[in-house]
Amino acid sequence: MIATRFSPLDIECLVKTAVELWEEIDPSDLPENQQDTLNRARDAMLAEHAGRQPAFPEVVTFISPHPAGQVFLLRYWDASWDPKDGPMDVYADEDSALADLAEYVRGAWRDIEGEQALPEEPPADDREAVRLYYGPGRNRRPGMGYSLDRLDVIRRGRTRIVPLGYRFPDEDACEQANRDAAFHPQTNDDTLPCTKVDGVLVFSYLDYEAGAVRVSVHLGSAEDRLVRPDGTVPLRVEVEDTVVLDSRAEAAPGRDLLNKLLDVADDHQEEANP
Repeated sequence: MIATRFSPLDIECLVKTAVELWEEIDPSDLPENQQDTLNRARDAMLAEHAGRQPAFPEVVTFISPHPAGQVFLLRYWDASWDPKDGPMDVYADEDSALADLAEYVRGAWRDIEGEQALPEEPPADDREAVRLYYGPGRNRRPGMGYSLDRLDVIRRGRTRIVPLGYRFPDEDACEQANRDAAFHPQTNDDTLPCTKVDGVLVFSYLDYEAGAVRVSVHLGSAEDRLVRPDGTVPLRVEVEDTVVLDSRAEAAPGRDLLNKLLDVADDHQEEANP
């Protein structure tokens, strides 16, 4: 595809060149940058017709690692247990953590029944229920409290260099990657069984606490050739014969960008010369 050899500014320049040529302007009167871009476009077209690669490289985009995220660590305790032995859970956001804490609070609301200025029933609002149960300073009663800490997640990564003209690996490359795939069984309490194919990690294991077979796909270590210009990896997930996820078409352009721009320029030309 010729457009993969040009940046958006180059494509805009090509369109302007085409419009001006259609208006019968002598190419020698064009600015130097337009002449250069036009010559490169001509070389790319000739190379494509000859079945060879153009002499100049593809235009690429740089994809930075995903920024570090954050999680919320919730601990809570009561007089019946030592704070260090109390429940501790990790949540993706503060609201989810407070929702779980509020569920515990509503179940233990009888512990503060009869105290002044408190309703007989816990509020429906999670934050209000937690605030009333523990008090403004989280110290309504001795030995009872909670902590909710925000922690930054450190992610290691590298900047990817991905061609704008994305193409999924061909049949031979896919077959070789599949032959090179590796399986890593669980070897201790800190690992899980995992299959690795071209850098993509697929964890499939029995989760006792969830009571289910869990499958987790990690794409952060995928090889660059699998990554599209928008930073995503096309993924299709099937369970038995049912497709539960198919992201292949999300980043795939419907038509060649250069052709779209030329069509627009053609429309403007027709309007200018009815």
